[in-house]
Amino acid sequence: MKRAILYTDAVIHTMRSESDTARSMLVENGRITALDVDEAAGARVISLGGRHVYPCLIDGHVHLLYTVVLSGSGFDLCRIENGAITPRNMAGVKARLEAFAESKRKNALLVANNFIPSAIEERRMPCREELDRWCGGRPVVVYTIDGHQSALSSAMLRKLGISPDGHSGILSGEAHERVQGRITDIIAASVTPSVLARGAANFQNDCAGYGIACVGALDGNGDSKRDITTRLITALARRFAVDVRFYYQYMDIDKAEPLARFQRRRRIGGCGDWEMDGSIGAHTAAFSLPYKDTGEQAACYYDRQLVEQRVEEAERRGYQIASHAIGDLAIDRIVAALGKCSGLIRHRIEHCEFASDSAIEEIARRGWTVMAQPGYSWLDKRYLHTYEQHLPPELIARLKFKTYLDKGIAICGSTDSPVQALDPWLQMLGMVEFYNEEESVSVYDALRCYTVNPARAMLEEEERGMLLPGMRADFFTAERDVLSFTPEELAGFRPEKTYYLGEEYKKRSVSAAALAASFLKKPKKV
Repeated sequence: MKRAILYTDAVIHTMRSESDTARSMLVENGRITALDVDEAAGARVISLGGRHVYPCLIDGHVHLLYTVVLSGSGFDLCRIENGAITPRNMAGVKARLEAFAESKRKNALLVANNFIPSAIEERRMPCREELDRWCGGRPVVVYTIDGHQSALSSAMLRKLGISPDGHSGILSGEAHERVQGRITDIIAASVTPSVLARGAANFQNDCAGYGIACVGALDGNGDSKRDITTRLITALARRFAVDVRFYYQYMDIDKAEPLARFQRRRRIGGCGDWEMDGSIGAHTAAFSLPYKDTGEQAACYYDRQLVEQRVEEAERRGYQIASHAIGDLAIDRIVAALGKCSGLIRHRIEHCEFASDSAIEEIARRGWTVMAQPGYSWLDKRYLHTYEQHLPPELIARLKFKTYLDKGIAICGSTDSPVQALDPWLQMLGMVEFYNEEESVSVYDALRCYTVNPARAMLEEEERGMLLPGMRADFFTAERDVLSFTPEELAGFRPEKTYYLGEEYKKRSVSAAALAASFLKKPKKV
């Protein structure tokens, strides 16, 4: 049993309300046992020197395997530099890919992320022949910023069993989505222990650096026969300092069953097999109105009967369901299916960006939760311009945030990492300066969307999300009151220190030996 710790001389924001604070906090065995106590027999006393204290953040929607792998060996093709997206054209794309290729061994697999077609003068993906020339014939995959479109070299196509003859190398829609498991297997097979160790340590250090104590991991690839990589990332995550809650992305419920024994509670879905549609940038998000630039409409990936069957089976087996839906038709599809559920399990809808008024009302009535990425729309309005290029104004007007809160819906901020950097403060900036200004919220509400609301969305509101007796002592400190920050201050904020279960987080080593040593620890439920 650990010695109790009394944290004093602090302004502890419980998040029960905007003004609810305490001056001290007693922690025993990782849990808060009392607030506003002056002394506790036998407790170690630590003064926080007048610091402000907040509950740790929860990012409920990340793709953990990709985040870990790319944190160890990642490459962002497009970046925001000096207030603009670079590179601006295919010549710049060529230069960056060539430089990256030259830094790797001759036959190395190359993965480039964060490509933004709407920011490139040519408004397109690089084709197969270009990737072959620029990268010396290596296997290459380039992902768009939203992760829903890819460009592959000839060698990569061949690894997937796809003939490159007459193929552009560009995959979109279901053709893209249904090979991601095999691509994941190929990428994972090329990852060395040192890269894995670096990625695992970097992920934990980044979480602590941002004040994050828990993530919802949406992992699993239905088109991979054995999906060994998902078992690997589960084994790793069970030893992380950060708490991980897996949502396995299998629509085949039987495939999720062997992993259920590792979960604190059964969770399924997210993206992958549970995507009702694609993305706006790839023109695969399913809307009731045609895209402005093409005049075409995308269909939902699954018909209504199949979705309802899978939802019914998952809930019957006791799974909380999360499902990706961006366009209004896709949102309506999953809303209709979830509407047939018993109501005994609180389900989630991922993204849910352009919901109709009737869908929002049904989500509120049923008590479901929503996992959003408002930092993406903030970036889009200022740098990417994807929405205004592709969507009619009537659809853009449906982009909401404050409305969800006003309706009593627990909408949450998240990053969709590695689609976006694992930075919750950018997401909160996107809330207080929302794409449609009238849908902006206060800093306090934004912070609740990363604490109280995701705790509810992940069915753990009894133990995290606030700093109250009985809850986990996961918190971070700041010199100034975060609730008083301007948007600019919010975006650049980083906690001074982060504490898990009452103990200050110590930075993890990036060595393979440290990773191996972590397996001596008792594994946690995920």
